[in-house]
Amino acid sequence: MQDLIEFFEKETNKKINIFKYNNEKISSNQNLVTFNNTTYIVEFLKNNILTHVNGYCYLFNQQNLDFDSLKDILNNLYEDIQIYKHNNYVLLISDNILDINCTTPIIIESETYSKTHIIYLDKITSIDELDFKSNLVNELINIIIKDNISKFITLNDLIIYRLAHITSNDKQLSSLIKFDTIKNMDENLLTTGINFIENGLNISKTSNVLFLHRNTLTYRLEKIKEQLNLDLKNFKDAFIFYLSVKSFFNITNNNL
Repeated sequence: MQDLIEFFEKETNKKINIFKYNNEKISSNQNLVTFNNTTYIVEFLKNNILTHVNGYCYLFNQQNLDFDSLKDILNNLYEDIQIYKHNNYVLLISDNILDINCTTPIIIESETYSKTHIIYLDKITSIDELDFKSNLVNELINIIIKDNISKFITLNDLIIYRLAHITSNDKQLSSLIKFDTIKNMDENLLTTGINFIENGLNISKTSNVLFLHRNTLTYRLEKIKEQLNLDLKNFKDAFIFYLSVKSFFNITNNNL
């Protein structure tokens, strides 16, 4: 697909979008082309604006974005993908879910020397849906970058970041959270609790990820329970802790 896009862009000197034809009505800036027994719509982008999307979407954020370099890297890593500039991001669209995970930003950073965050937007079938999700990313991207927990963000992560953002900005809701206690806690306790939750409340897995002895991890979890009266082995307590600490970090980062 990418070879086909590059061929048409080279021949026409215009940015294009290509997607499968499903007997829909085509507009004046679209043409039909058959390739490998499949009919596609070739859409000439007006002012490089994407007007159609149908596939699994990933946004790539870099502080010093070099679009061409990142595009070359992604084309080397994955086949049959479409790549566009979308606002301040690089948008990758694929017909299939790609093997992109928390290790992918590390690979890209080793090539570009630029801090990279990847936000997986799941399958998107309309421009309105793409705009909604990318606008949500725009709203939260500074929080995501400052959080420094993961560089691969899923929709579930976006929901949590949004909830934390709402909580930290709602005075009544914030008053129910023990922010004063959290503020005076050892940050190692807080990050240990977050990691314990993100690793499925699993002692062994968390110990391995944090390179902690099981007894040290258990001690820290007991200290959290002692100071906040929250047992992180209990789902509800773990949820309240996670949302509270994420909201606290959001407030702290906004004050930096």
